[in-house]
Amino acid sequence: MIPYGRSLKRFLIRLGLATFALLALSPVLWGVVTSLYPLSSLTSRPPDLNPANLTIENYILVFDTSRGLFSGLVNSFIIAFFTSAVGLVVGSAAAYALARLNIPGRNQILLMILATQMFPGIVIAIPLFLVMSRLDLVDTHFGLIMVYLSFILPIVIWILKGFFESVPMELERAAAVDGATPLQTFQFVVLPISLPPLFATGVFAFIESWNEFFFAIILTRINVKTAPIAIAEFSGQYTTLYGQMLASAVLASIPVVVLAIIFRRFILEGFVEGAIKA
Repeated sequence: MIPYGRSLKRFLIRLGLATFALLALSPVLWGVVTSLYPLSSLTSRPPDLNPANLTIENYILVFDTSRGLFSGLVNSFIIAFFTSAVGLVVGSAAAYALARLNIPGRNQILLMILATQMFPGIVIAIPLFLVMSRLDLVDTHFGLIMVYLSFILPIVIWILKGFFESVPMELERAAAVDGATPLQTFQFVVLPISLPPLFATGVFAFIESWNEFFFAIILTRINVKTAPIAIAEFSGQYTTLYGQMLASAVLASIPVVVLAIIFRRFILEGFVEGAIKA
């Protein structure tokens, strides 16, 4: 028989977790529900949430070519995919080098990488825009990918460095005895056993790039508008199309949710390994 104190403790823990889940999911559920109502229902006081008013009209209207949501989703996917892919390739190699190789000034390099995250975006916005304008990279996929890599790479390096430091040295020494170079050891020994943290870091990088708004609104014009910019444009000077904005937000959230569901096993394993190794 479970003691009363232990039963109460479990009940309080479950109640706390349920409350947290409800608070976290309620804005999402509210957004999904209200995206199914017309503007007249959402702007009335109080909002008219009569089930008879439910409609998918907002989802049909958001794909109007003049709004550019579809092109925004495509641009966001291209930019987020290449940012996370390049970030993982370059960041994992840099993280392994900083974790294992005897590089002169390694601690100073790590501090410099960390220092890049200490500046708010607004501080570098104008100089960055001027540089990108001189290089003719404004409103281009390549330009936005380069900018996103500037703040994704340091995070990837710091996360993966901790994982690589926890890999048993015996495995790498055995590979060295067999004649493997550091690059071969990294490619054929370290990377295969680091798939969970790599996937977890990659998903994190993808989500960060997908949701980024500040630099996207500064460095895009027409051709490379991302999904967050397309969603923001539903808010005008005289009116805000709440239903269409919420429908766009729901649609823009689907790729990230699907990605998290597909790779959930790797994400959970990566976080669990990170917690154990920390």
